[in-house]
Amino acid sequence: MTPIARTRLLFLLSYLCFGLVAYALYLQHIEHLAPCPLCILQRYAFGGAGLFLLLSGLFGGSLARSGLWVSALLSAAGAAVAGRHVYVLYNPSVSCGLDPVEDFVNSLPPAQWLPQAFFADGTCGAKLPPVLGLDIPEWSLLWLVVLTLTAVLLSLRRA
Repeated sequence: MTPIARTRLLFLLSYLCFGLVAYALYLQHIEHLAPCPLCILQRYAFGGAGLFLLLSGLFGGSLARSGLWVSALLSAAGAAVAGRHVYVLYNPSVSCGLDPVEDFVNSLPPAQWLPQAFFADGTCGAKLPPVLGLDIPEWSLLWLVVLTLTAVLLSLRRA
């Protein structure tokens, strides 16, 4: 892979991350779907991964490789959260509504600075209409796994 193609791929992946966060904000503010604590944690994962992918595209060498590893870790953590969210959806007896996770998420500084984007007030088990046959947490899980694998593979390749 040429350095230009690698940089373009990193920018494309970062735009994908930011686009998915923008879509989540669209669902929240236009479609009036309240985000749950797990949704907000997935937003953090996408935003952080996107930021480090963007930085990896801007810088080269070991700095880019470090950024890819951080992006992979954030994506993997987000995938774990999304996996838990999918589990909650398919097991209605499990709840994550008013619990310590919500208190933790809502006490983080971004929830105080930008409550329109990072304040959780929905329930994780709420069934939403599927998008192209998959629930939103399933899409999130799919994209976070793809981001994790791509970041790991790119970090292992020589620049």
